[in-house]
Amino acid sequence: MGRLALVQPRSARQDFTLPWPRLALGAALAVAALALLYLAARMTPVFAVRTIEVSGASRSVREAARGAAEPFEGKSLVGLDGGALIEELEALPTVRSVRYDRAFPSTLRIFVTPELPLAVLRIGSDRWLVSRRGRVIRRYAPDPDERFPRFRLEERANVAPGTFVNDEAAHVILGALAAAPTRFPARIDKVSFEDGELKMELHASWGDPELRLGEPVDVGAKLAAAAVVLRSLAAGDPGSIGYVDVSVPERTVVGADPQVSG
Repeated sequence: MGRLALVQPRSARQDFTLPWPRLALGAALAVAALALLYLAARMTPVFAVRTIEVSGASRSVREAARGAAEPFEGKSLVGLDGGALIEELEALPTVRSVRYDRAFPSTLRIFVTPELPLAVLRIGSDRWLVSRRGRVIRRYAPDPDERFPRFRLEERANVAPGTFVNDEAAHVILGALAAAPTRFPARIDKVSFEDGELKMELHASWGDPELRLGEPVDVGAKLAAAAVVLRSLAAGDPGSIGYVDVSVPERTVVGADPQVSG
């Protein structure tokens, strides 16, 4: 009796072998073609920057950004050095951050987030407009249309547009101003931070009280409590109110002006 021979099925891998040399050659040719296309796109004048559009800020800031971006005009959008562009624009004292977009074939779009002025810093006889971050935006010239709170710091060197004022007093004062409610019922004229105590000189239709905030803790809650008190004073008869103390918001104290005799 003969022996049965079992036929083993052939593996699909044995029947199919990838042509690796051909695939490698094809991939290399594709990479080379893409590289040539990229070089051609960089060199062709079709993709050269002809138009620079700036948006997202006031006219003066847009013009400054447009001027700073002019060196990139005429260069290829494909090979644009975005890092250098952003660095150049964010060096402007009026610019906080920048985004950009390549609008082919020849338009560079720039989106600017400006530095927002918050206060006037006085150092010696100089006055500077500073942002929430403590960045010096420009020298300040008195303007009746601008009503920025003022604060003073000790003299220091190397203060110029674009630099930052980072000491503790500036940080506390600017943080407090940024925490003030949008519709605060009195104008904040001056701010000081001395001996660990934060104070504001206010101007209201009924008087010029001093706002005592105490330690710079929970400043937002203290200013919210002060707003309630100041509105109630405006609705009544404030008389000779000299200060409002919200250093402990739950126990607000309203005091008379010590310069007014009874």
